Amino acid sequence: MQPWHATGARWLALSCTGLFVVLSPPLAAQTSFPMLSHAHPTAAARGTSQEVTLYCNGGSLVDPLAVLIEGAGVTAEIVPPKDAPKTDPNAPLPNVRQLTVRFQVAPDAPLGVREFRLRTAHGVSTLGQLLIVDAPVITESGNNTALDKAQTVPVPAVVCGRIDRAENVDYYAFPARAGQTLTIEVHAARLQDKIHDLQKHIDPLVVVYDPSGRELAASDDGRFADPLLTFTPPADGLYRLAIRDAKYDGDSRWSYALTITDRPYVTQIFPLGVPPNTAVTFEPVLAGKDRPRWTVTTPARPGLHTVSLRPPGTPYDTNPVPLVVTTLPLVLEQEPNDAPAQAQPLPVPGGVNGRIGQRRDLDYFRIPLKKGQTITAEVFARRFGTELTSRLDAQLELLSPDGKNVLVSNDDQSSAMKDSALSFTAPADGDYLLRLRDLNNKGGEEFVYFLQVDLARPDFALKVDPPIAMIGPGARTAWYVHLTRRNGFNGPVTVTVEGLPSGVTVNPLTIPPNMTQGLLVLSAADKAPVGGGIVRVVGSATLAAADGKPETLHREATAYEEIYLPGGGRGRCDARMLAVAVTQTTDILRVEVQPPRLVLKPGQEVTLEVVVQRAPRYAGKPVTLDVMLRHLGAVYGSPLPPGVTLVEGKSKTLLGAGDRGTITLRVAPDAPECTDVPVSVLAFVPINFVVKIGYSSAPILLTVQK
Repeated sequence: MQPWHATGARWLALSCTGLFVVLSPPLAAQTSFPMLSHAHPTAAARGTSQEVTLYCNGGSLVDPLAVLIEGAGVTAEIVPPKDAPKTDPNAPLPNVRQLTVRFQVAPDAPLGVREFRLRTAHGVSTLGQLLIVDAPVITESGNNTALDKAQTVPVPAVVCGRIDRAENVDYYAFPARAGQTLTIEVHAARLQDKIHDLQKHIDPLVVVYDPSGRELAASDDGRFADPLLTFTPPADGLYRLAIRDAKYDGDSRWSYALTITDRPYVTQIFPLGVPPNTAVTFEPVLAGKDRPRWTVTTPARPGLHTVSLRPPGTPYDTNPVPLVVTTLPLVLEQEPNDAPAQAQPLPVPGGVNGRIGQRRDLDYFRIPLKKGQTITAEVFARRFGTELTSRLDAQLELLSPDGKNVLVSNDDQSSAMKDSALSFTAPADGDYLLRLRDLNNKGGEEFVYFLQVDLARPDFALKVDPPIAMIGPGARTAWYVHLTRRNGFNGPVTVTVEGLPSGVTVNPLTIPPNMTQGLLVLSAADKAPVGGGIVRVVGSATLAAADGKPETLHREATAYEEIYLPGGGRGRCDARMLAVAVTQTTDILRVEVQPPRLVLKPGQEVTLEVVVQRAPRYAGKPVTLDVMLRHLGAVYGSPLPPGVTLVEGKSKTLLGAGDRGTITLRVAPDAPECTDVPVSVLAFVPINFVVKIGYSSAPILLTVQK
């Protein structure tokens, strides 16, 4: 099997079979999506217009049309390139590697990191990120590479620079007063974690020097890999700061945003779990200051939100903080609750806001359960890729009513999520115990958490792979929908796409009870206009509520954003933005398959005849066929129903320069019945030795009848 990285069905990987590696040169005529490597500067201030240069290390930024940005308050326009190259439909795209975009930020735009994508006439880019701030943005001068050449910046300010080569150190000077509380935060590693093709990432480090050049303070990891440092100057003067990679490494794509501020900086928020649309009085943990009490109205929609607080009497907002908005009954943790006999009652369902306040602190909670009741318990504290940055590395345990036996426990939900979650079915009536602690027995005021306990209710979640779809007029591409069933949910889920551009349609999709994946084929009409934008993929399911009445659940899908792993591996991270675009150019015009509908019996085989219609610019170039998303032997997406498999030895999938192939499917003798499950055949075009783009046939409705 050839490894690949498709988009449309989009992948990133290094070609290898077994232990040998095959490198193929870039092809002369192929259409790629723009692969953003970084943006500079990487921050924009409220109420300003900020020009940002986008860079790519794959594909081309030629013929830019629009910037797609999540959220409200930020718009963008393309700065017309000077001497923009002309494109020829029969020739390779001009190699345009950078482009300037002008972002307009409203005075009340929400603060924090925004995802964006560039839409060109030839494709939609990989993910970029822009930091929206509430302080002046300063750009690095470029000659600030020594302590005595430090670039002077005001306070507060956000300085945007690059650690662009090995042993590069950038120096900045800023005025400070004795007794002042200053906070320094870096956004760098967090902005690189979703970059498509960046094999090594920055590990930033900051050092602060007093006016005489003596080191005062330093920080390496504060917000995951990014530094966060608070210090109090001992005297008035001009202080200096150095920022570098912790290993003295560098890369031209390593952009950073360095915040230096004397405004209140919220390191943690308490309480973390709040009711919707309610005036709540918070006790924020501020860097180096006493704890105030600020009242803020919470968001109306349940879920994880990012908000900024407005200190009373000030014209500015704090840095963004997380809130878990919930309709569960809420209580505050009450000490002492360090032993089973001191366990604090917690209703089920219910939630508790607490803190592991000191070393070796244990928080016990008593929950009443009936025999056969199943509960779920989950901690919200520290999650990579979010503003949940509590210092707590939670360990959650459920104990027997006497507190002597641990019945179930959990540390991390995943490598990226340091929060615990568990499920438990009571074997008998009783008051069971939940024990929460820090895994490393640490504690302090920044070790805040929200713990929710609920009766296990059937539910589901959706993810879409890949996150972008690019379709030429008359062409098609495929999205694979991954369904996670929770708490015994075994019903069908209907999936729809909202916000499709003009001329684009999608097949109906209902994922049946015995499947966890489904296929969306996005089709562009022959005369579909070039255009596109952000879309929503929504799953709906009806189930019985607690009172026995039918209840319909609606869940919006997130995206799997693909990132390159050294050696050709495929990494995935969560992204919030899904995008669809109709493009001018396409290498494969159509993928035709016969028969278009399959009605099969257990034990039967069928061969699909595939004809690929190429654009003239791609005549005679390599094409491969598949019905799944696969990479280095691993299947990342399969619409095939249970018991139906691809017969590799009887399929002709390596077309080379040809236009015809076959796909043979086999139905197992014990395959369950299914009706009109959509599958499709994809034709993959290689872009280079790591990237391929997939073009889909129309949906093929597959039925298995006994």
